[in-house]
Order: sequence, then C-alpha cells, then structure tokens
Amino acid sequence: MKLDEFLRLNAPDELGALAMAVAKSSLTVWESIPFKSGMVAGVNPSGERQKAIDVFSNDEFAEALAATGAAKEIASEEMEEPVKAKGSISVAMDPLDGSSNVETNNPLGSIFGFYSRSLPASGRSLVGALYVTYGSMVTVTLSFGKGVHRFVAVRGPAETSFELMGVNIRLPERPEVYGVGGSRREWVPAVRDFVDSLEGRGLRVRYCGTFVGDYNQVLSRGGMFAYPELVNRPQGKLRLLYETAPMAYINEQAGGYASDGKRNILDIEPKTLPEPSPAYIGSADVVRDLEKAVSATSG
Repeated sequence: MKLDEFLRLNAPDELGALAMAVAKSSLTVWESIPFKSGMVAGVNPSGERQKAIDVFSNDEFAEALAATGAAKEIASEEMEEPVKAKGSISVAMDPLDGSSNVETNNPLGSIFGFYSRSLPASGRSLVGALYVTYGSMVTVTLSFGKGVHRFVAVRGPAETSFELMGVNIRLPERPEVYGVGGSRREWVPAVRDFVDSLEGRGLRVRYCGTFVGDYNQVLSRGGMFAYPELVNRPQGKLRLLYETAPMAYINEQAGGYASDGKRNILDIEPKTLPEPSPAYIGSADVVRDLEKAVSATSG
C-alpha cells in the first residue's frame, strides 16, 4: 500500500494532507543534504549554530505545510516565531534532527507533532506525529492514535513513492539496546548508576548522536534512549514541543513509555515554545525503572 492511499483510509483529511506534504518534502531535503552542509552565519532561537541544510529544511517543510491549508500555525526549532496560517492544526517541528552528523555521514531525521491546540501545548493535545529517517533508506514512521506504521521511499521509473514497510509496529518484549546523550561525567548520579545497571540486564549500548536515529533503533530492538538531566543542565537539551512529545506519542502507541524522570512527558504543559526537558523514552519496564531510580533521589 502506498502512503497516499493509507492516509485516505486512515487519517482525517487535514492530517493526511500535512503528512503527505512532509513525506514529499523529505525527499527534497534528502537530496539536498550533500550540497548544503556548510555553516551559515547566526544561531537558531535555542542558541545553536545553524547549517545551511537546517535553514533549507526549515523553509522547505514550512512552505509545504502552509500550502496544504491544513495548518493553523507552524512552529520550528529554527524560527523565532511560528508561521501563521488558516487551518486548524498546529504543527511543531524539528526540521533536521542531528545536522551535526552531516560531516560524519551518520543518520539524520526530521520530527513533526500535530497539535489540536495553539502552541505551546502539552503532548496530550497531539492528534498525530511522525518522524523521517535519512539513512541507507528514507522512511516515514507515523501514528494518528491507532498504532505505529512505517513507509519507505521506493524509487520508480517515473517517481519516488512511499510504500508500506511495517504496520502496527510494537516495541519488542525483550529490550536489547540503550543510548544516552550528554557527557557521562555530567550525568546526575541516579542516571549514571541506572545506566551502569543496564548491561547487567543484557542491554548493549548503541548511540549515534541523533534522537531519531537512536530512537529508531530502540523501536526496532527495545530498550531506552535518553537525554537526561545533567548536573549543569537540569532541564536537559531536547525540546518538548519539537522533539520529545511527538516521539513520546509515537512511542506510547508502540506500547512504550516516556518520562522526564518524574512523570509522563505527554502530561507536561510547556510554558514556552523552545522549553526543554530531560527525556527517557522506550520500553515501558525499562523507563519506569529509571523513573523510580531518579525520583527516589530528587527532592
């Protein structure tokens, strides 16, 4: 089954239009990555240096989403203010996750959350989410609240289409891998101790430095990805609206759990668009054990 047919059958019209726009634009972004990897002057609203491909990806997705007529507003990690439009769905996106990996040719990704409320809003307002992976294949993994499904880009004689690759994807019962961001010496003691225990549970470390890439391994193999609370950065690094809430939504639909160390990420009401949060996401048993360990040592 092709993505456009799946969306016609399984998604409300506006959500389907937004998802299809992302899928089509992801091919343009993928083809442009090798040619737009240099740095540009300036930083994004979170204080991070931008690459030309960050700006290109942001503009490509924002224009495509606005053109659907389905978006109410489009907020991005790369923009100071949301783009206002006339639809009913608020979109928050990380247009190119892991752009620092361009030079090393590691996996990259894009993340999109579709919210029923004006932004900022909690993950409980999500009506859908998807992420794109750019690696040996280009894939779109999505959920509209009825399971997690994956499509892969297939190049045909006339055009490239997205074909169904996986339906109702679930996290495996037996967790196998974990990855943790940040410097180990900056992890709070409870996180460091818990990570040390994971190999004793039979988990192996897998870390590529891209949220999408690292989580994609967890979804396939079970386990946990985390960008934790740090000693000098207690709020972590990843942004709720753009990154962790959309991925937590997909993860929950796959049978998993996502926490900030104290509560479900989807329950957090962000006060600002770029608000960050610690994130522990993956197999429910592993993340809940981590949450217990972290909560036991907090005030």
